[in-house]
Amino acid sequence: MSRRMDSEGVHRMEQRVLVCGGRDYADRDQLYRILDAAHLANQIICLIHGAARGADALAADWALDRDVLCTAYPADWDRDGGAAGPIRNQKMLDLGKPHLVIAFPGGRGTADMVKRAEKAGVPVAKVRPHVHA
Repeated sequence: MSRRMDSEGVHRMEQRVLVCGGRDYADRDQLYRILDAAHLANQIICLIHGAARGADALAADWALDRDVLCTAYPADWDRDGGAAGPIRNQKMLDLGKPHLVIAFPGGRGTADMVKRAEKAGVPVAKVRPHVHA
């Protein structure tokens, strides 16, 4: 992470954040709250995602709404077949160089991303599903 001074003279860290999660993840309010909190703590200068529906699409919407640079790494299912997801996940780590991974609820693809990030030494924040009362 790099440092920069904000308009109030306070040094803030800048971070690149990778978001992953399920294609069926739809809790926009939870995702926005979590990304807003991460952005407040250490400014997100680039949001990285896998260009899928669900958590990735919501994260891209958040970045657009907050004027944060967003980099998408779509899987090439035609070229890579069943290995496309893991290949894309590794590219997001290798090329995106995230400081933090925020993993929203998901399935095998999300679990693969978390495993790869942890193996690479990238901190992972695992988000639990929000239970509506």
